[in-house]
Amino acid sequence: MAEVYPPDSELLNLQSDSQTGVEYIPTGAAPYYLQFRKLLYRLLLATQRANDLRVFDEGGLDVGVKAGTFWLGTELLAYAGSTGNALADDKPAVYLYLDSDGALVTDEYDSFPSMAVTPHVRLAIVSTSGGDITSITDCRTGHNCVVPFAAGGIRESVEAHSEDDTLAPSESGSVHTNLGTTDVVTLSLPQDAPEGTQFTFAVQAAYELRVDPQAAAIRDDSGQTAGAYKSANVVGAALTLVADANGDWVTIAKNGTWTQQA
Repeated sequence: MAEVYPPDSELLNLQSDSQTGVEYIPTGAAPYYLQFRKLLYRLLLATQRANDLRVFDEGGLDVGVKAGTFWLGTELLAYAGSTGNALADDKPAVYLYLDSDGALVTDEYDSFPSMAVTPHVRLAIVSTSGGDITSITDCRTGHNCVVPFAAGGIRESVEAHSEDDTLAPSESGSVHTNLGTTDVVTLSLPQDAPEGTQFTFAVQAAYELRVDPQAAAIRDDSGQTAGAYKSANVVGAALTLVADANGDWVTIAKNGTWTQQA
C-alpha cells in the first residue's frame, strides 16, 4: 500500500520542514522561479550527505564514484572520488567496494567479501552488457547505521568446544573455551589468516586445551617454534592471539601458564 499524503488543507498551510529547514513555496509567490531555486538550494543542502561515495554511470563501461569519508574502527578515512573507472563487459554483477585502505575495488564478480575477514565499504553492484552499464544497485545502505555495543550491538561470540575444531578467519574476534569437555581439546588456527585476525582461548574445564598454529608459529615467551601448539589445563588460563604480517601469531594477552609443545 502506498504511503498517504497529509490532507490538502494541511499541505497548503505548511511553511517549512522543521527537520531539514526546507521551505515550501507559498501560494502565489513571485517571482516563482526564484522561489523554486531557493527550494532546490535547501533540498540540495539537506540531501548532500546522500551523495557521499555514490557510484554513477559515465557512459559506456565507465563509472565514477563521488568523494566521501568512512570510519574504520576509530580512524576516519577519506576517499577523494574518482572518474573513468572502466568495468569489465558482459558481467551480470560487478561488486564495487572500498577496502580498508580506502582503495576502490572494481574487479570482484562473485560477491562482496566477508566483512569479518575483509573490512570494507560496499558501494554498488553494477551490471554490464554490450559495452554499456545496464544497471547500478546502490549498496551503501546500512553503513550509516551502527548499533552501539551497550544497546545490544556487536559483541564477541563465545563458543564452547567438547571436541577438536579448526577455526575460520571469519570467526575473528571470537572467544573459544573447553567448557563441558571431558578430554583434551585441540583448536587449530586458520592457515594464511589475514593480518589482524584475532582469537581468544580460555580454559573453563580442567582438561588440556591446545591451540595449534598448524604450519605457523605462536610467538611468546614459552617459545616460537613453527608447528608447535600451546596448551594449558588450569581453569582461568586464557590466551589472546593476533595474526601478524608474516603469517604467524603474536600473543597480545596471556593469563595463567601456557606451555609450548615439546
